[in-house]
Amino acid sequence: MRFKRNANNLIVLKLFMIVPIIIIIIICVLYFKESYDFQILRDRAITEGHSKNTHNGEDFFIDWDLIKNEDAVAWIRFKSIKKISYPIMQAADNQYYLHRNIKKKYSFSGSIFMDQCNKNDFSDQNTIIYGHNMADGSMFGSLKTMMDKDYQNHHPFFFIYTKNGKILKYRIYNACIVSPTSSIYTYSFASLESFQKYLLTWEKNSLYKTKKVPSVKDKIVTLSTCTQHGTKRFVVQGYLVKSIIR
Repeated sequence: MRFKRNANNLIVLKLFMIVPIIIIIIICVLYFKESYDFQILRDRAITEGHSKNTHNGEDFFIDWDLIKNEDAVAWIRFKSIKKISYPIMQAADNQYYLHRNIKKKYSFSGSIFMDQCNKNDFSDQNTIIYGHNMADGSMFGSLKTMMDKDYQNHHPFFFIYTKNGKILKYRIYNACIVSPTSSIYTYSFASLESFQKYLLTWEKNSLYKTKKVPSVKDKIVTLSTCTQHGTKRFVVQGYLVKSIIR
């Protein structure tokens, strides 16, 4: 009887060990399949040309009909960080695309998405965009590259492409680590004075200083992702330096 009980305990112990491994394998398979599917979509929807004005992002074209999701409001692209090239989603609830892909199906890595409170034409004083910090560098996992001041000096720009044909070029001026409830996530300001105070506060708290910084007349974009430990957020901010309609 004791031998049988010990054998049963051993079986239960093995199950406790095997089941998590099976779950991890399933998650990995689904994750790599999703990455593969998205890469196919990216290859089909994106065309990179050879415009003379590559510094203004005019060498990049999107076939929006292939996205097939009305929640896609724009596309974000870093020329210097190849892995950051994604549609920006927006829903009425910030939780929606936290773990959903652009097909609106469950996804551990979720999507890049705009804050529910922002206007989708990027006309707010501060437009906030979120993405997961994935270990393989996908989503905003490669954003941490901008922690390096030398890298930022050589690659200070990112681009946002809107569905109505605008190319918005942003210069990075700030990178910092904040709490999830930080005032850096303020998207609208009661006065120009309060916006000025906000800009000065976060310039002082930046990981590095840049020569060019925004004024109260500028529109900024805040890119936010988790840190490795998850209790803090890593934020990169850029201000609009050029808007092109093509």
